[in-house]
Amino acid sequence: MSYFSKGVERINNIDWNLSGTIDEPSNMALIQEYIRRAAVLITLYDLETPYPFFKASHAIGFDCDLGISEKCPGLSGLKNTFMKGTCEAYLEWLNLQDTGNEIALEFHDLYEPLILLIERGGSLRRRHGDIIAGGYAFPLANADYMSKQAPIDISDEGLQAWVNQ
Repeated sequence: MSYFSKGVERINNIDWNLSGTIDEPSNMALIQEYIRRAAVLITLYDLETPYPFFKASHAIGFDCDLGISEKCPGLSGLKNTFMKGTCEAYLEWLNLQDTGNEIALEFHDLYEPLILLIERGGSLRRRHGDIIAGGYAFPLANADYMSKQAPIDISDEGLQAWVNQ
């Protein structure tokens, strides 16, 4: 099964009734780890793209219609553009992996923290340059700074540690 097909299955298994209802400290860990990964990609390849939430496939020059709304009908009814855009970006990135794109393969897990966030019922808010989630406010630092931060453990155990602090 292709990466894209597995991703479609994963998105179709999300309980959209749960989305945005869970505000745990671990949500911030997931967001910070995604931002770090995005920053590494942006700085390594000197990409001109909105930071930190963007479609990486577009940033590296690929744009194609994958029929995502037909394959993932649950996305078409979403009012939350962050969640919808993240799922679309994730699937487009997986499609690039299927084509053997070296950058997509190198950053194969770029969107994993955000997809986990959505699967776990989390969400985020932006206010005055801060990202707010899980009871934390995180000032959006520049990509160069974030690219130098240590990875965050987003395993089940790592995320549970955030909840237990």
